[in-house]
Amino acid sequence: MNILYISNLSGNLWAGPNNSVPAQIRAQAKIDNVFWFNINHSKRKEWTQDGLDCKNLDDFPSGRLRDLPAPFNRPDIVVVEEFYCFPFCKLIADVQKQKIPYVIIPRSEMTVLAQKNKKWKKRVGNMLYFKKMAKKASGIQFLTEKEKIDSGDNWNKECFVIPNGIDLPEKQKKDFSVDGINASYIGRIEIYQKGLDLLLDAINDLKDDLLNNSFQLTIYGPNRDGALEFLRRKIQDNFLEDIVSFNEGVFGQEKIDTLLDSDVFIMTSRFEGMPMGLIEALSYGIPCLVTKGTNLADEVRSADAGWIAENSVLSIKDALRTIIFTRNFTEKGKNALSLSKTYSWNEIAKQSSSFYKKIIEK
Repeated sequence: MNILYISNLSGNLWAGPNNSVPAQIRAQAKIDNVFWFNINHSKRKEWTQDGLDCKNLDDFPSGRLRDLPAPFNRPDIVVVEEFYCFPFCKLIADVQKQKIPYVIIPRSEMTVLAQKNKKWKKRVGNMLYFKKMAKKASGIQFLTEKEKIDSGDNWNKECFVIPNGIDLPEKQKKDFSVDGINASYIGRIEIYQKGLDLLLDAINDLKDDLLNNSFQLTIYGPNRDGALEFLRRKIQDNFLEDIVSFNEGVFGQEKIDTLLDSDVFIMTSRFEGMPMGLIEALSYGIPCLVTKGTNLADEVRSADAGWIAENSVLSIKDALRTIIFTRNFTEKGKNALSLSKTYSWNEIAKQSSSFYKKIIEK
């Protein structure tokens, strides 16, 4: 099967798709004949190593299907990574004109909450282009069942769920802190989607208990839209400096070391596709506090791999209180590792190949 992957990745590693998309394509290349076209001028060095051979507009300046090498100028199926980064895309128009089946992986962009973010811009875009792009697709591939439910079926009646994956690391967390609790969040510093306002309000409401139990949260990531300045003012106004601190984004070995130094990973997102940072934390045996907006709350609850909260200050506060007064990190950490093993990239590549073949055969 000849699969053409289309992406518009920036190369910034703090954005989840810049990590998950290459990993997905690398795994798929072990089973199928794949071609990856990133339709801008970005190409990281590692995107051309270890089974990957990313091409971009420097390689094929026209960005048109006809100019790609055979057989990918007429592939069996096209996989479109993300959604709103392809306005009036000529390559997708070529695919539609040739009636080649294509699948969209929106990565949370179709959910109700995501639609409320920059809603007027999206309403206009949907009316002019994106609704038609979604309707003409052979299917929508969601990353979790909750993302599928939260997105509804008005985009396209044909939809299915295949999750993100993980390459399981060799080293896992073994020893947790005896004195104090070291918590971390690694990801974009973005207030609304990541729910960092809810998290800080919950911490403020539980401030005395957290201080008495030497609870410290470090937030790692790049500043988005002035979010860092707003959050720092919030911390100063509420005297939370001894509980919450910020750091630059961490990658590679530094990220591994940060995770292994954590007792708990916290993600309080209002909406996600399937967050790679969370799956990574689980794979290192780190128990996680997650909200339902992460789209993995049900799985974490079923596996007893952490603590679950609604997307509300009160619920996050209750989860934090449970963490500091129960401290059952070791058992939940083992469960976190077990849960992560269900997200092997090799198994997910097999699932994807099976689904795509069914679409082609229709």
